[in-house]
Amino acid sequence: MNEHELREMLQHRAGTISAIPTEAPKAIRRARRRLLFNVTVGALAGLAIIAGAFTGVRTLRAAPTPADHPAPAPTVNEEPPTLLPTGSLEPGRYILSTLAPHFDDAYRVSIEVPPGYRNVGDFAVLQGGLVESGVSAWVVASVYEDGCEGANSLVDRWAGGSTDGLVDLLVNQAGFRSTAPTDVVVDGFAGTYMERTLSARTVPDDCVTHRFMVWRTRGNGKRWLAHAGQHDLLWILDVDGAPLVIDAAVDADASAQDRAEVIRMVDSIQIDPR
Repeated sequence: MNEHELREMLQHRAGTISAIPTEAPKAIRRARRRLLFNVTVGALAGLAIIAGAFTGVRTLRAAPTPADHPAPAPTVNEEPPTLLPTGSLEPGRYILSTLAPHFDDAYRVSIEVPPGYRNVGDFAVLQGGLVESGVSAWVVASVYEDGCEGANSLVDRWAGGSTDGLVDLLVNQAGFRSTAPTDVVVDGFAGTYMERTLSARTVPDDCVTHRFMVWRTRGNGKRWLAHAGQHDLLWILDVDGAPLVIDAAVDADASAQDRAEVIRMVDSIQIDPR
């Protein structure tokens, strides 16, 4: 309250003051006390408001934020791959044998298998309902130059013993139409990708073994074809000097979805040292 307001209040109070001289000082003192009380109450109220606002600010600042208490990371319980069971497979990650004991003792090749596949000999997973659409893994030791001639055309060594030498043999193997080789990487291992189709003019039943022989592993595993038009996608990888071949076979009457599925399976392959 300023000086002007004080004067107005005293003048108003003067109209109620008794004419008795002694009453005037008392009235004035009462007016001053009331004025002091009003001022004090107002000041305290203002302080209370300021204190409340300050407390609110502190409360807002102290309130925990999501960053103060981050949500715990989800626990990933990735099951280790298992050996292929006999027959139909549940979806999951399984270990493929390469039919080369020395390699399988040193490395573990695993693959993610979708629904609808079955185990064939522990080295291949084939789709149910199709003759030969699926994925297999091989460590190739020798190649048949002409699969219809069987053992008569077996080549045990190739130029320099390198993966490139194996690629040259597979590109020129009689009975196939092949695409140009391209560079590729699978799970960190460099290699070559190519596609091959067994010629429609090739009739496996007319071959020496009634099968068209392709290659053989050190463990005497043999890759052969029984149907003209069989299409294979090949990833020939150099795994620390070992020629690992991932073979994604696609039936002649397989759909584009079947082809895309086996490619996704190859993309899921992991090659780990034991």
